[in-house]
Amino acid sequence: MKIRILLSLAIAMCAFAAFGVQPGNIDHNPAGCMLLGEMPIMHVETADQGLLRAYFRRQGATDWCFVDGKNLGKVSQVTLPKFDPNESIEYYFIILDGKRVVAKSPKIYNARNEAHCDAPFARHSIMLTLECLPPGTNPTSMSAGYAAKTIIGGPRQPVVSPEKPTQTALNTSSHN
Repeated sequence: MKIRILLSLAIAMCAFAAFGVQPGNIDHNPAGCMLLGEMPIMHVETADQGLLRAYFRRQGATDWCFVDGKNLGKVSQVTLPKFDPNESIEYYFIILDGKRVVAKSPKIYNARNEAHCDAPFARHSIMLTLECLPPGTNPTSMSAGYAAKTIIGGPRQPVVSPEKPTQTALNTSSHN
């Protein structure tokens, strides 16, 4: 009878493990390298809901930086910023529910920036990357964009030809 109970528990545990990552864990298969001059994409698998975040730092640095990723369960991913040539980084992942950490990587991973690497990278990304400095000291390029004035409507000025500055181009609004 005891053997039957132990055998049923063993089968149940194997079946539960076959369904994927357990709650509270984040599974990641590190590539060990990142393609030089590109933003690496780190694929992770999680069973937890919340904000996926990757913490990273240059090896030897003391401060950790972070970027948020897309928590999509088994196909979750985080895009890290570009790093300098021959630079090595350390990184790990967490899942946040508000301020509470609900899942984390089992270890800290390492990767090196190399000229030849088969790791995935973001080919077309508009992610803004900033130098990781103390809070409040990071320069933002967004402030320059928001400071530019946008003029909507109003009279259109005629376009002057650089070849014939005395003649103006046809007003295209009158032909519409």
